Amino acid sequence: MRRIAYGAALTLAMPAAALAQQASPPATAVAAPIEPARLAAARQVIDLIMPPATRAAMIRSMLDPMLTNIRQGMMQAPVFADAIGRDQRARATFDTFMTRQNEKTMAMLEADLPSMVEAMSRAYARRFTVAQLGDLRTFFETPTGQVYMREASTLMSDPDVSAWQRQMMARSMERVQQDVAAFTKDMAKIQQDKK
Repeated sequence: MRRIAYGAALTLAMPAAALAQQASPPATAVAAPIEPARLAAARQVIDLIMPPATRAAMIRSMLDPMLTNIRQGMMQAPVFADAIGRDQRARATFDTFMTRQNEKTMAMLEADLPSMVEAMSRAYARRFTVAQLGDLRTFFETPTGQVYMREASTLMSDPDVSAWQRQMMARSMERVQQDVAAFTKDMAKIQQDKK
């Protein structure tokens, strides 16, 4: 059961870590100075892509389906499903754990929205010129751009994307179970060798 809990915790950390990685450069990268005009233009584009009044709701609409798919994918993994499926108390404990982790993930991301938005603004400013940012802004102000922005955050709940995520998570859980078993064996050997 400890392996399952570890696998669940590791899996839940992935969406937050993925967003954090997408929002900022790797720790080893040296950030180049950014022209103030580019940064100002980038902030305008980010405000169009993620309007301040709806940012938290957009993040939630992207992550809720992802977290739901992670949970369902975990339940499809044979080892996990067998362990949880036979015991109603274990299933209730798992459900409580997942609910808490989802809430904590969302609270952390919502609290970090200002820094994520700033990191994204800086990333856009590094990659696009003022003219290109203007083109992006012009596109996002068109009817098609408006539809794109409204629909983009809902793509994670598309049936095909959801099915892919569940299948990936089920395969991932099987791999994690094997990897945790091998890691546990290796650590036990190290501890045994110390004696």
